[in-house]
Amino acid sequence: MKRQIVLMAVIWVAALGTQAQAAEVHVNVNIGAPPPIIVHSAPRMVYLAQPAVYVAVGVPYDLYFVGGRYYYARGDNWFWSPRHGGPWNRVVYRSLPPGLQRFQVARLREFRDREYYAFRAVDRSHGKGRGNGHRKH
Repeated sequence: MKRQIVLMAVIWVAALGTQAQAAEVHVNVNIGAPPPIIVHSAPRMVYLAQPAVYVAVGVPYDLYFVGGRYYYARGDNWFWSPRHGGPWNRVVYRSLPPGLQRFQVARLREFRDREYYAFRAVDRSHGKGRGNGHRKH
């Protein structure tokens, strides 16, 4: 019964998708894990030498950039996208870049915070007046 309901929902969304293209309506169906984040503008990034990745600062998400892709961690799930605004694709852990596999997200946050605060301190000492003091990717 549950399979029939899911199948009917998929058929219904597909039928709406054909009509939605003409009306420019976007439908996003996620079964299982919650949907990934939506980032409307390019996030500010700092480079983390230890894992060799860029990390977003000033956003409440675990968002990384490496090898031309954005990676997003949410719980035990990882997603990737060629653009900061998605669409997001699930990625298995063993397919992550080495820098993201090597460290747990909590450790990556420590690297991010250390680098961000060091950058802000240097930025303030030079009087650059960059507003919020982030490096832009």
